[in-house]
Amino acid sequence: MSIQTNWDWSEWGKKSNAHRRVVEFLTLDVQDNCEYIKHICAQIAALENGEMADCICSGNAYYVSLSPQNVTIENLIIDDEPIETISLNEFKEAILCWQDKLED
Repeated sequence: MSIQTNWDWSEWGKKSNAHRRVVEFLTLDVQDNCEYIKHICAQIAALENGEMADCICSGNAYYVSLSPQNVTIENLIIDDEPIETISLNEFKEAILCWQDKLED
């Protein structure tokens, strides 16, 4: 997958509530933790290769559950927000762009 340079996070986050939550997960839970990003990338690769059926990447603000097709994101701070879903490919794209941003 090619990584977009000059990714516009504000525009990407406006696509849907799920997209916004991914940006918030990266901002609040992942932050600048390169090791956590590597861990998430390894989990995504294992899902894509059929080595696991699902996995969880959770932080203080969001609970994120990954499967080979979709990623569900649940807000741990606000109880009445519905759980949102985004494709694994879109989540992967965001993770890789966040990693690229941190490495600049």
